[in-house]
Amino acid sequence: MKTPIIDEILKLILKKGISFHTPGHKNGQVLASKLQEIWPREIWPFDLTEIDRLDNLHFPQGCIWESQRLTAEFFGARESFFLVNGTTVGIEAAIMALAYKEKIFIPRNAHKSIYSGAIIANSQIISLPVVFDQRLNIPLGLEPKVLEKYIKKNPTCKTLILPNPNYQGISYKVEENIQIAKEHGIKVILDEAHGSHFLLGDLFPKTGLALGADIVIQSWHKTLPALTQASVLHVNKNYQGPNLKPYLNLLQSTSPSYLLLASLEGARFFLEEARESVGNIINNILKFKTSLSSLSNFEIGVDTAEPQDPLKLCVASPMLTGKQLAELLQERYSIYPELATDEYILFILGLTEDNTNLEKLRSALTEINQMMANLPERDKPSLASLDIVYQQQMPIQEAFHSEKEMLPLQKSLGRICGQFVTKYPPGIPYLIPGEEITKEIINSGENFMLEVVREGVSKK
Repeated sequence: MKTPIIDEILKLILKKGISFHTPGHKNGQVLASKLQEIWPREIWPFDLTEIDRLDNLHFPQGCIWESQRLTAEFFGARESFFLVNGTTVGIEAAIMALAYKEKIFIPRNAHKSIYSGAIIANSQIISLPVVFDQRLNIPLGLEPKVLEKYIKKNPTCKTLILPNPNYQGISYKVEENIQIAKEHGIKVILDEAHGSHFLLGDLFPKTGLALGADIVIQSWHKTLPALTQASVLHVNKNYQGPNLKPYLNLLQSTSPSYLLLASLEGARFFLEEARESVGNIINNILKFKTSLSSLSNFEIGVDTAEPQDPLKLCVASPMLTGKQLAELLQERYSIYPELATDEYILFILGLTEDNTNLEKLRSALTEINQMMANLPERDKPSLASLDIVYQQQMPIQEAFHSEKEMLPLQKSLGRICGQFVTKYPPGIPYLIPGEEITKEIINSGENFMLEVVREGVSKK
């Protein structure tokens, strides 16, 4: 198993060269005293720039080119591109390549970066309603019949973007939707931010490349051992469309972090090794999840027949909100979930055979389960979901660039939203620029301040 980037970095470090180039920390010689205390000096020499044989991310011909080639070969892609600005930059580049000044189908549970890409590419958004899990208020995904309906209404739209899986790990009818899109000559971009590990086998949902998506973007840092921001864009072998390189070069940093690049290569190395142990890992996780079913005051998982990622775990309780459960876990047990809402908490489990942390989580949930035994069921407020008919009354680009003013949501009836209203995580906008603020939206949302387009600006 080859690691060309890591090998070249190590060769350079062993030379113990004298730095008269960027970055300014000079291999760790120039540091703030606080960082000297908490960060090992051994880390800094790995933070290099494009010198000697380290290649160039924008025009790779050496170790970066070879590492990307090995990644494409491993994933079965025509090309794979390393991303140091996160999956966001890959999504924006793909939208620029396929939907510049064109229409694009976007499900309403799409990540904010997708709408950002539409602004940059001057794309016209065709927003697609999605179905929800009514118990947990989770946006599941796009129904194929809805996609077919919108394709008939918008025959000139030739690009579709989908998540695979959604934030909670559910691959909701992705295969059917890709098939429908292909039958109508529509290019498919897959936001596979949470599915980088699906390649490991049948225990996971299918990868976007296997399903026939044209372009697949993955956040390796979310579920693989890569540093935050480290992502990969794959181009499928059957892709016929514009070259992605110019768009990536336009958007990516010209000072890429070799820490990120090395971590991507290390994550691919990990995937190659993990194929032998993944069966044991997932069997342990499934046993762990089964054991939680005996906790009578908890509701475990999402009730759906669609493929689910075993690394995701949703936990809810009739007695406490997800936010209250998360607070207990953090304050009493130093356990930190990925997400906490009023309805549930979400955990991302690790690809490791070490069950120590799973046992700690099981023990904590068992104690909380006993503590809730005498608590009454909580009043559940009406769900504020994305299950609303949104009206795009102004192009997203025009609203984004328009003059705006701040108003409370409750006083914004009939006004045009001028900003993204988004909760992190998961980064799915509650409102996007250009949407009309209706009574339905006001009644289902919290009363927050937001920017609205100043009156007098014409609607679409």
